[in-house]
Amino acid sequence: MKPMTLRIAPIEPQWFGQKAQVQSHTWRELNQGHVPQEIADAITPDFALRLTRNAANNSNQATLVALDDNQIIGFAELLRTPRPPINRPDAAELASLYILTTHHRKGVGRMLVEAGKHAIGNDRLVLWVMAFNANAQGFYRHIGFHETGHTQTEDMGPELEMINYTDEPNQR
Repeated sequence: MKPMTLRIAPIEPQWFGQKAQVQSHTWRELNQGHVPQEIADAITPDFALRLTRNAANNSNQATLVALDDNQIIGFAELLRTPRPPINRPDAAELASLYILTTHHRKGVGRMLVEAGKHAIGNDRLVLWVMAFNANAQGFYRHIGFHETGHTQTEDMGPELEMINYTDEPNQR
């Protein structure tokens, strides 16, 4: 087994297609059995590619990719201004963090979060996690995030509870 040659970089157009493939794969893997199948299947590689291109033109957003031997194994998307209902003008939002399961528990997520703070120019982050995603909740707690006590509901056929986290323990 060869060692990982991991690096984190801002996304470049040459990686849009790979990122879209990873986004489609990880989205389906995560949501399979938790949301209606048509929603799990909605993030196709083509749809993810359109999202990726749109994000690249958004000055409020930064997208970073994790590369192992020049292959994308994960990505993070951050927003300089959190979306409502988060009212934290002092914080940025970690809008998404997806890593191929073959690369979980290898430090990739932590590296993406830390690089994301630097890329977005803000050490304060907030995020939302689906309540069914115990793996992500454990990861965020492990790297220092705390539940704020705020929740919201996403309507994906069944209503899904989202839990709000922050990396500042006193911001509830």
